[in-house]
Amino acid sequence: MKKVFLIIILAFAALPVFANDTDKQDALLRDFLWKEFINTPKDQRVKTGLALSAGGTRGFAHVGVLEVLENAGTPVDMLTGTSMGAVIGSGYAAGLPVSRLWEIGENIRPDNVSKDLGSTGLLKLVIGGKLPSSKNFETFLEETLQGKNIEDLNIPFACPAMDIKTGEKILFTSGPAALAVRASMNLPGIFEPVEYRQRQLVDGGVVDYLPVDAVRNLGAQYVIASLPLQDYSGVVPKTVAAYLLRIGDIRGAILTEEAVAKANFVIRIKVPNIEVLDFNKLPIAAELGIRETYRVLPMLQEDLIIFNIKYREHEK
Repeated sequence: MKKVFLIIILAFAALPVFANDTDKQDALLRDFLWKEFINTPKDQRVKTGLALSAGGTRGFAHVGVLEVLENAGTPVDMLTGTSMGAVIGSGYAAGLPVSRLWEIGENIRPDNVSKDLGSTGLLKLVIGGKLPSSKNFETFLEETLQGKNIEDLNIPFACPAMDIKTGEKILFTSGPAALAVRASMNLPGIFEPVEYRQRQLVDGGVVDYLPVDAVRNLGAQYVIASLPLQDYSGVVPKTVAAYLLRIGDIRGAILTEEAVAKANFVIRIKVPNIEVLDFNKLPIAAELGIRETYRVLPMLQEDLIIFNIKYREHEK
């Protein structure tokens, strides 16, 4: 630990003499050490993973999180996501720029997800009792991800789904990325299950709302978790679908407690009055993601810098 303090003292000594204000000194020291960290070769620093939670359209806040982290130079060595987190995470892992993720949010419509989300599809559900298919979304993802397999993405990636027949968590770490992501966001009771290798797959948020363990299994030593939170106090569901989504959402929020405890740093984004399928408010969620991540960025940087120094000392 003596070496750790020596590094910090030397860094402090390198600061400009005019920096007398304590807050300014802290900021200058943090910036100095942060630049040292992000410019360190990958094999000489801690491996940093990012876990993106479920949350329906609120999960589009992850785009704002990624924008701020990327602008700050934060390394993302591996990435996991559930439901909407899988959609955003797979796109980023495939090499899509954040600007392209914004475009998806601004242009996506319900028929990109399912041709059965309109009034005709709902009539089929009422009369025939058949759940809508999310096949359209898989086609959309195929185009967006250029038909890549998970193992061919630029950043190691994984996403969970659940087998509705057995209740098992199925973690996709290879195979068709579009199918895996579709399964991970395939809301139970809203869309028919995705059939894959004798499995009947639904939304991974039911079993792994915030996939922290999954990103650690990919090799992450430091985990940043992005978690959009809903304020339920002012919104009462008005449809059967909304009630189903609300129940799943609350269950998912309960499941996050253990995952949050396993993450090193959690970015909690309050996203009020945006329901799970409220596509028109995707950009609002992303803006909230930017604001909150920018607010906590100095704390994240300090925590990651200290963790990395301790890690390097331990490795010597």
